[in-house]
Amino acid sequence: MHPTAKDGTTPEDPRRWWMLGVLSLALFAIVLNNGLLNVAIPEMMRSLDADISEVQFIVDSYALALAGALLTAGTLSDRYGHKLATLTGTVVFGVGSLVGMVADGPGQLVAARALMGLGAAFIMPGTLAVLVHVFPPAERARAIGIWSGASALGVAAGPVIGGFLVGHFWWGSIFLVNLVPVAVVLVAGALLLPESSNATPRRPDPIGALLGTAAMVGLVFGTIRVSQHGWTAPGPLAGFTVALVAGVAFVLWERAHPSPMVDFELLRKRPFIGASLSILLLMFGLAGTLFVLTQRLQFALGYGALQAGLAVMPVAFAVLLGTLMCSALVRRVGPGGSVAIGLGAGAVGILIVGTVGSGYPPVLAGLLLAGVGFGLAMGPTTDVVMSLVPPERSGATGSLDMTMQELGNALGVAVVGSVLARSYADEVTSVGLPDAAGRTLDSALRLAERTGGSTGADLAASARAAFDEAAGVGLVVAAVGVAAGALVAAALMPRRGASVDGAGDEFGVGEGPATASGTPEDTAPRVVEQGSRH
Repeated sequence: MHPTAKDGTTPEDPRRWWMLGVLSLALFAIVLNNGLLNVAIPEMMRSLDADISEVQFIVDSYALALAGALLTAGTLSDRYGHKLATLTGTVVFGVGSLVGMVADGPGQLVAARALMGLGAAFIMPGTLAVLVHVFPPAERARAIGIWSGASALGVAAGPVIGGFLVGHFWWGSIFLVNLVPVAVVLVAGALLLPESSNATPRRPDPIGALLGTAAMVGLVFGTIRVSQHGWTAPGPLAGFTVALVAGVAFVLWERAHPSPMVDFELLRKRPFIGASLSILLLMFGLAGTLFVLTQRLQFALGYGALQAGLAVMPVAFAVLLGTLMCSALVRRVGPGGSVAIGLGAGAVGILIVGTVGSGYPPVLAGLLLAGVGFGLAMGPTTDVVMSLVPPERSGATGSLDMTMQELGNALGVAVVGSVLARSYADEVTSVGLPDAAGRTLDSALRLAERTGGSTGADLAASARAAFDEAAGVGLVVAAVGVAAGALVAAALMPRRGASVDGAGDEFGVGEGPATASGTPEDTAPRVVEQGSRH
């Protein structure tokens, strides 16, 4: 902790901007991770002989571990120290990267990604708390902007760096590159970061965390298995049963817990439900789109890994453009209007990617439109959620907001990926290709190579066309999910002129001074949370 000056204030630490660099690098590493993985999926499938469902588990294990551990990690960070949480999380993230780098099977990769997600769950709240602790209010907005910029940079750089590594080395190199920022954060963080903690931390709730994680894992597991075995098979039924039982047990346990992870009062407020569902469906569409599109570009359109990474990178810059336009739109139509318009644009953009032609120009146009739309929607959802609680509850509520984001990520990959797998198998059957070609497109291409001649060439062309059609179906499902988010936002989130000061407004929005746009003037906690989106 910093010493206190004679006037009772906390003096500014002259190393705080170096500390910000360490915190930003830690965030950059965990955001970079998803972009690295997406472009490596085709090469990973070839190397490990993995099908789409196995890749879905590899991708989703990170999001599920992060979502399940986030609230508990934040509590432990408050109790035992934010610096300790950040450095411990960085170590765990680095160990997970090492395991992933040498993995030789899907099961090992699932474990590695889950370990990385667990580490990220401790990094996120730790970096936020340290940043708020070391920067005075006058500089905090600028520091938060730089920190959030590291997140945007990670989103943009991930596909390109991943594509370069996969194209020049081997797919495991996407995990090796994580070790560089991990090493820097550990050394510099140990030397620079101050320790801080909460004087009155919330009690840990490991049982609640386990029940919540079990519910999410069961839901995602059942969804992924449906594409292979149908709704009534033992695998999907077991997954959905676990989700239901664990979900009910979670609610009952949390209602009885003296310090519940979920504030059930928020669940009675329409703006909270609207904002939470909107961000979940936004991340559902974004994650599902990137999961399908990176495979489509490489498998069906013949792009290399680096070319595919460059092809999807514009969406990150479009999101940034949308965030810059967001404030003006919120002033005109309110947060609910901005989110509804943004998600509507996002749905149209994904439809363009999935249904208009098969070359890159419509893909680029759709990505740009979707990215701008998502940028218009991201900020207001968190603004509304955070305006519902007083400052002393902003940490737990912000963690809940991030949990909804990660659940949306996991469900997007599970649902859209399952639609892709089922549609591809159906397309292969409908055009009369051998059953062996229906497992994955890569298995079909290898079969075509073994067959050779004109027969093999025709088989490969038919399989690519089947995958392209299936990818289009998956993208339509992603667009429908985002469009549903637009309807939810229009129906439940505050419109222009709606009061958010808690004084009898029709939405029941809570404490805090409000601007004319319907969001509180002190946006620091809300801007912080935006940086976690990836």
